[in-house]
Amino acid sequence: MNKKAKIFFLSLLMALPLVLISCGDDDYYPQHPGWADNGGSHFSGPLNQYEKALVGDYISDDKPESPFYLTLNSDRTGYCKSVVNGKVELEDGFRWEATANTLTVLYDSDKSTAEMAYSFGDGHLVVDGIPLVINEGNTGGDNKPQTPLIGMWQGTINGYYSEVWGLEGDNYMTVCEFMADGNGRQLDYDRFSPRTDFAYTPFTWMQTQDAVTIAYAPDSHLSAVRISDFALTDVEFSGRMAYGDKTFTFAMGRITSFDWSPYTGPQNVSPAGHGLAAKRKTVSLIVRQGIFADR
Repeated sequence: MNKKAKIFFLSLLMALPLVLISCGDDDYYPQHPGWADNGGSHFSGPLNQYEKALVGDYISDDKPESPFYLTLNSDRTGYCKSVVNGKVELEDGFRWEATANTLTVLYDSDKSTAEMAYSFGDGHLVVDGIPLVINEGNTGGDNKPQTPLIGMWQGTINGYYSEVWGLEGDNYMTVCEFMADGNGRQLDYDRFSPRTDFAYTPFTWMQTQDAVTIAYAPDSHLSAVRISDFALTDVEFSGRMAYGDKTFTFAMGRITSFDWSPYTGPQNVSPAGHGLAAKRKTVSLIVRQGIFADR
C-alpha cells in the first residue's frame, strides 16, 4: 500500500466512529427529553374538527356570585379564572387538545395534566361539570358605580334578633360586607360566643338614589330588606329598614377588617383532582350554628 492510500485509509477509520455515533443519536432522537417539554405530538399541530368547535371565551352561569372564566385559543393556549365576590381566587394558563368528548389540558403552573369530559347542550358547553356560555365581554371587573356603602359595617339591628331569630337580650351584633359587584355577606352572632353561635348568610344588593335593597340567598328563609330612610357617610350607616311586614332601626359603623374564615373556610373547599372543577372556588354556603341553628 502506497503512502497516499495508507493516509486515506487511516482517515476513513478515524471518521467511522463519528458516523456510527451519529447514526446512534438518530435512532434514539424520538425519545429526546426535549420533546416532552414541548409537548411532542401533543398540544401542537392543526386543530381537529372538535377543537375548532371549542375555541372561544366562556363564562359560567350557574352561580353568579362565583363566576368561572374559560378561554380556549386557536393556538392551543388557554386560560381559566375563578372569581368569588368580585375577587380573583385562582387563575392559571394551560395548553389544550380535545377529542369528540374529552378535553385535556397541561397547566402552566405545575405542568400537571387533566382529562375532562365535555358536552354541548341547551345552549351550554359543560366542561368537568361546569356549565358555560359564550362570554360577551364580561371580565369580572367592577362596573358598578362607587358608593360609600361598599365595604364592611358592624353594629346592631334593634328588634331584629328577637323578631327574626327568637333571641332575647342584647348580646347580638351584625357584620355586613357590601362588595362592588353587587354581592355581599352578613353575619349575625352572639358577641360573647361569636364562633359557636352565629348565622352566616350571603346576599345580593342594589342601591338607587333613594333606597338600598338586599336579597338574601333563596334557602336562607330571610325576607328581602328595603332601606329607604337612612343616613350614609364614610364612617356611619344608620336608619330604618323594612323587613317583610316589620320595620327595624339600625346603626352601624365602618370597619376595615374582619376575620371571615371561621364562618366561610370549611365550606369553601375545592373538589379533589386536577380538572377545571378543582380550579373553581365558590361562595360558602349558608351556615347556621349554635343558638341560630334551629331558628
